[in-house]
Amino acid sequence: MNIFRFILPLFTKKTNSFIRQVRNRISYMLMSFSYKGHRRNIVLPDNFDLEEHLREYPPENYGLTSMNLKFSKDKIYYFLSLLSTIPARNKDLINEEGWVPINMKKVRNSIKDIKAYKDYLIRTQVIECDNIAIINEKSFYYRWTRQYRDSSFSCQNVTCAHEEDAYFLAEENNTELSNKDYLSYWYNTQKLEINETITSYAKAVLGYKLRNTNQRDLNPNTNQLKDPLLQYSAALINIDKLKRHQYEVHIDTTVHRLHSVITNLQKDYRNFITYDGQNLVCIDLKNCQPYLACLLLKTEFWQINTSLPLNLYRLPLNIQQKFTTTNITTKVINFLQQQNDEDFSEYIESAGNGKIYEIIQEKCQAKLHQSIDRKTAKTLMFYLLFSSNQGQHDDNRINQMRRIFNEELFPPVARLFRIIKHRFNDSEEEKQHNRLSCLLQSIESEIILNQCCKRIWEEGNHEVPVFTIHDSISTTIDHQNFVKKIMLEELTQTIGISPTLSEEYWNIGQIEHPELLTSSTQ
Repeated sequence: MNIFRFILPLFTKKTNSFIRQVRNRISYMLMSFSYKGHRRNIVLPDNFDLEEHLREYPPENYGLTSMNLKFSKDKIYYFLSLLSTIPARNKDLINEEGWVPINMKKVRNSIKDIKAYKDYLIRTQVIECDNIAIINEKSFYYRWTRQYRDSSFSCQNVTCAHEEDAYFLAEENNTELSNKDYLSYWYNTQKLEINETITSYAKAVLGYKLRNTNQRDLNPNTNQLKDPLLQYSAALINIDKLKRHQYEVHIDTTVHRLHSVITNLQKDYRNFITYDGQNLVCIDLKNCQPYLACLLLKTEFWQINTSLPLNLYRLPLNIQQKFTTTNITTKVINFLQQQNDEDFSEYIESAGNGKIYEIIQEKCQAKLHQSIDRKTAKTLMFYLLFSSNQGQHDDNRINQMRRIFNEELFPPVARLFRIIKHRFNDSEEEKQHNRLSCLLQSIESEIILNQCCKRIWEEGNHEVPVFTIHDSISTTIDHQNFVKKIMLEELTQTIGISPTLSEEYWNIGQIEHPELLTSSTQ
């Protein structure tokens, strides 16, 4: 691991696509050499014993030697590790029935014969597959079979020459952090710690959610409840990484957000994190995406020559190209020029006050004559931002609320959203409706990462620790007011209206189920 981490920076200069692929291959080869005989922690069912399983189901009887393969237990462990490491990297992939999407093409890029090992695990009833794949839409889904899902799970140390980096190699070879000490420095100090009681608390939360279905978390992207066991497995991975100071900090190449173990960890579990022995406070931008959308209501944002601090053409090139390859910018400008300030005033005021969800909640309750909570109003807003213009939500109530938003609450804003998400038949871009969400998230990244954090670094004399979680910044409590002041100034200057910021204090006293912590540590 250490050899890989030292050598990898030699290959991080910007380069063309071909050279980047060569670099990735070299990096993986170096990684493989350095990991020979390497031990790593993997989440496994406590009733799964690989040695015993191999004796009961000899590999030569199940296709693992018929192709002249040199059998490797490491590759079995590696594939099984993906059942927890993939959802650990992306909480949005956690679904109701515990299935995990695994892109076999990505796996084979690193381990050519992995399919034979995957097939062996299916034939011997260790894992199961949903057998449904759609090109460019959906990978095959895998999960442990029932006999193992009914078991307890734990982090187990095994010999495995293949790190999870093999699957996430393109993600890890990130160049955007190379010259941004203001983002990476505080992770490199390795002073982030996580309280040991979190493991027993996470196990107690698992049992609580298994017993109480109504307490399970909702995945807003799918409108399904999340499988508690898969959440627990993902949490064990991220907890283990925090303990080992393996923070996996990288900036994605799609919307340029910074990701880390902290962003991947469930919100409740962040209460166990400290920095250099100090508690942290998270300063959060309320109704972030609706607030940032206020910038899109300005004609100048869509023009090349503008005095605005931030416009479309100051965002990363891949974001610009989502608009410049079509005539969307012209359509947007023409639409905005037909509006007046009053058309957007109520929306802007609500977003700036941090009350957009409450406004939606109140209006929809009155129109539908039924109780609507704030979480449902937020789900609607995200659906408006992230879904296609033609899509229908599984919850008919959300569809009714969308009509109210479009026709009665904020018609001009809804119209602008639809223009931005318009599908062009001659465009080669897939999922064109993602245009709006990508734009907003890249604006968020530019302001939070490259404006706020950079200024905190410079004006704080490199002494103010910061850890970002997309639209929020965490710091130690003694720097709270300084960080909040800079966020307020940068957001106000860039968006044009003052935001509403809130604070969340991370400490064990803030956990959702304190009674479970008490019982789990007795």
